[in-house]
Amino acid sequence: MQFLKKLKAHYDKIVLGVVLLAVAVMALFLTQAASSERGKLDEQLNKRVTGKQGEAKPVDLAAGISSLERLSQPAAVQLAGEHKTFNPVTWVYKSDGTITPGSGSGTRGLVLTGTQPLNLSIQFSMVAGTAEPYRYQFSITRDYERKAEKRRPTVVSLTEGTKNDLFVLREVHGPKDNPTEVVIELLEGGETVTLVKDKVYTKGLAYAADLTYPVENRTWTHKRVDESFVLSSVSYKIVAIAKDEIVVSAPNRVRTTIKLSTVP
Repeated sequence: MQFLKKLKAHYDKIVLGVVLLAVAVMALFLTQAASSERGKLDEQLNKRVTGKQGEAKPVDLAAGISSLERLSQPAAVQLAGEHKTFNPVTWVYKSDGTITPGSGSGTRGLVLTGTQPLNLSIQFSMVAGTAEPYRYQFSITRDYERKAEKRRPTVVSLTEGTKNDLFVLREVHGPKDNPTEVVIELLEGGETVTLVKDKVYTKGLAYAADLTYPVENRTWTHKRVDESFVLSSVSYKIVAIAKDEIVVSAPNRVRTTIKLSTVP
C-alpha cells in the first residue's frame, strides 16, 4: 500500500517522462528518415546528371538573327511624291476639255507670280482761303481699302492743329499763306511725316497678288484679301497676303500658304 501511495504521488512526473521519451524517439526517427530521403534524392540527381546522354544539338538561331538584322534596317515607306497610296490624285478637266491627272490641281497647282503694295497716299496740294485761319488742302488715296468705293481719291482741308480720320496737322512751315511744307502725325502708329507741297507721301498698308493656275491655263491679277477664285471647280478664298506669300482657305477651312514663285 505504501508503494501505491508513492506511485500516485509521482504520477504526473511519470506521465511527463513518458511523453518526453516518446518525443525524443519521434525526433530521432524523423531525423533518420530525412537523412535517408536526402540520400535518395542525391542519388537520383547524380544519376540524371552523370548518366549517359547524347550530345546536345546546337540551337539554330539563323532565323532570329535574320529578323533582328531586318529590324535594324527597316525599309523606307514612301509617303510623298509619286506614291499614290497616301497621296491620291484627282483627275481634272482642263480648259480645253481634256482630262489630266490632278497632281498639280487645287492649291498644289496654284502659282503666286507677284505681289503689289496697296498704299495710303497723301499729298499737300494748296492753301484754301485768303485769311486766317488758313485751311490747307490734302489729296488722299486709300488703295488698301477692301471696298472699291473707299479707294477713290478724296480731298480734305484742315487748319493747323485739327485732324481728320487719318492724321493731325501738327505744324505749318514758312508763311501761313504759302507754306513750303507741313508736318502731319498719323493717328495709327503715331508716325510723324513732313509733306512738301505737291510731293506725294506713300505708305504700304497691304498687298495684292497675281496668280496663275497652269492646270486650267487661268490667270488672276491684283487679287485682294477676302476675294475668292475657283480651282478645278472648288472655290478658295484669300485670307492673307504678304510681300512674298499668300494664304488661301479651302471650303473645309484648311489653309495653305503659297510662296512667291522664283521661276522667271
